[in-house]
Amino acid sequence: MKPQPQAKTGTDTRRRLITFTAALLLAALAAATAAGAVSAQSGDGLSLVNDDRDFVERRNHGGFIARPVFDRQVDAIHYGIRHPETGDWIAPMYRVHSSGKDVGEGREYSWHYPVVPPQPDLDPEQAFLLVIVAVDGGDAHTFNAVIPIYQPTGLWDRVLAALDPGRWARAFAAWVVEAVFGALCGIVERVAGAGACSGR
Repeated sequence: MKPQPQAKTGTDTRRRLITFTAALLLAALAAATAAGAVSAQSGDGLSLVNDDRDFVERRNHGGFIARPVFDRQVDAIHYGIRHPETGDWIAPMYRVHSSGKDVGEGREYSWHYPVVPPQPDLDPEQAFLLVIVAVDGGDAHTFNAVIPIYQPTGLWDRVLAALDPGRWARAFAAWVVEAVFGALCGIVERVAGAGACSGR
């Protein structure tokens, strides 16, 4: 006599639901992370004082001005530009020829890009990754910051930019990701217990 297959318990169903929901949640988080901007960091022993502010100003011709502020004077600064999605180097490492200037919160270094003909122009409608290597006492500290998309400052330009369909599409996509994340968190918390998404 063949043994009868056992009926699936509620625990098995709950585990499968949690696994499936967790996979969807991870996919939503990955999408949100990929769409987010890359923020600047601080290196061990050397701090980028204005890492919480936008210190890269984009120009309409595709260039930019960077004004990082470190907590002290450094020996040398080098920078390069990478594509934010592929990681490909758009421009190799260049050295900043500036001794910086004292400001109230530290020492500010500034440079323009491009300044020499070999430096490629950057598409003003695309963001890039700025890689800064500051040498301090023989130690190299790497910082990453976003070179933002150029935003016109004129009133009429701002109105046109606000009506840009691409910007509305990106905002809608971010809203959808947030809505999916919230819905999945609610499901996970009901199934697995309260507080499952509290570390968001």
